[in-house]
Formats: sequence, structure tokens, C-alpha cells
Amino acid sequence: MVADIVRHPEYATVERTIVDEEQDLAQRYGAHHVGVSKKFRAGEKLSETCITFYVAQKGTPASGEPVPPEFPLLYEDGSRERRILTDVCELGGRPRGFNMRGGNVVIGADNEHGTVGLVFQRGNRDLFLTNAHVVTDPGQQPGLVSVEVPDGPIVQGIVSDFDDLLGGVVRSDAAIVHVATGTIASGSFRGTALRLVGCGEIANNDSRRFYYVAMEFVHEAVWLGFVPGAAEIDIDGHSLNYAGFHKLRLTVGRCRPGHSGAVVFCRSGAGLMAVGLLFGGIEDANEVWVFPVRRCLRQMNIDPDSL
Repeated sequence: MVADIVRHPEYATVERTIVDEEQDLAQRYGAHHVGVSKKFRAGEKLSETCITFYVAQKGTPASGEPVPPEFPLLYEDGSRERRILTDVCELGGRPRGFNMRGGNVVIGADNEHGTVGLVFQRGNRDLFLTNAHVVTDPGQQPGLVSVEVPDGPIVQGIVSDFDDLLGGVVRSDAAIVHVATGTIASGSFRGTALRLVGCGEIANNDSRRFYYVAMEFVHEAVWLGFVPGAAEIDIDGHSLNYAGFHKLRLTVGRCRPGHSGAVVFCRSGAGLMAVGLLFGGIEDANEVWVFPVRRCLRQMNIDPDSL
């Protein structure tokens, strides 16, 4: 009866109802999983709370019964005298774990934190770009590195190539890390649905907006200057001379330790154009220093036009 329907039950009651029969509900009605949500009608969200059956495709599945329009609620005292509305929703895709993307946190063997830059595939290998000084200290051989993937497992990788930062003036601070096949979401960055469409350059007095993802936040920046000659920078207890980099000033977000290795990109049509590899900066001035990413990729024997 209509009078028996509870349109706004306590969520605890709905959850109890689902959990009590979770072993049987999905199988009986051919659902992938069952949850609690608001009811939708013709794409419009309604106020009524319902039990939602998430299916691969709407319609009566061959492996299950039709979903009833109402379902008995299980109350704390064990009674099932009142009912709740149901809904059927298509999944819209196959559920999967969130793979590694640009912007995830890298932890070197020395426990130093940095950022995953580009994630990409080379042949049958899954790789990512970050800073050499993130995966190891200058003059030291790198060990195993780890990547923190939100809502996913810790990913471990092996450094396959990296810049020697003690070999004179530094014009590329890059490293390539090899991870297990199927680990990455190639060309993707945390915090944006747009994907990599190529690699470009930063011009002097570039008027575009620049972005990078670090610590799960999308930072925005504008061009500030270019340094063709050497500038001193402190890296892991070493005073090194870096040259040939751009300076960007952040307009959204604050730079801080741990952002090293992030790839700077611009929007290009329906995608993203990678343009820089962040290696340091001045925290008090909210200023980051960025090598041209094409130079860093070539230093790692990666053709930037192949990405």
C-alpha cells in the first residue's frame, strides 16, 4: 500500500536492509552492486531516498528477476512492515581501480617526497617522468621508488634512467621510472578529465595560463621570466647551478617542498600540452622554476613527439 512507503527513511535503516541481504540481492536481481541514493526520474533528481540497483544495462537481465518497485525495510527491532522505493541505474562503464596519474606523490628510496610528472607508455612498458633529485640524492644511485595512488595500492617502480646532477651546470633534472604494466592511466593528470595531446614549449613573455598538479591540487601560474645562465639552488644538501629554465608565479595554490617533478601544462583544444618540468623555486615568493619538458625528455632518450 502507498501508506506503507517511507519516502525519507533514516539512512541507517536503509543500510541495514541492504547489508542484511547483500549476499542475495545483487544475484537475485542481476545487479553489479546495490546502494542507497536519491531517486531519479527522467534524469531529474527527486527528494525520495531509495535502494538503487546498479546494472550493466537496464531491462530484465537473463540472470535475475525484475527489480520490484518497492522493497521492505528492515528496522532495528526486526520488523519489515514498511517499504522503500527502488531505482535501477546503469553503471555507465566497467568499475576499476584508479591507476597512477600525473600529480600523484612519489617517495624516493631516501624517503624524499616529490610528484609524478607525465605517465606514458613506451612499447609494452609503463613509465613516468619526475625529477632526478626526487628519486635519489645527487651523486647517489637510486633505489626502489614508491607512488601513492589515492584509493589504490602503493605502486613501486625502478629508475631506468636519470640525470647526473653533479656533472656541471644542470640543464635537465629528470628521471624515468618503470612500473608494472597496467599500472598507469597514460596521459592523464589528477584533477582534470583532459588528457595529454602532446608536448610544447614555453615562450618568453608567454601569455598563457599554466597548470600543474601536486598533492592532489591543481595549481595555476603565469610566466615571470627566463634564466639562460646559471643560478644557484640548494638540492638535497648540495649547492648546484641550474640554467636554462623559466620562472612562473603561482596565482592559484602555494608552492612547497614535494612539488618537484610535477609537469607543467597548458590547455590546448580539447586536451593538455605538456611544456615544463618543475624542479624547485622560492616558496616565500610563491614562484616555481621549470625546465622545458621537451629538453628533459630528450635527455632521457624519449622523443617528445612520440607521446
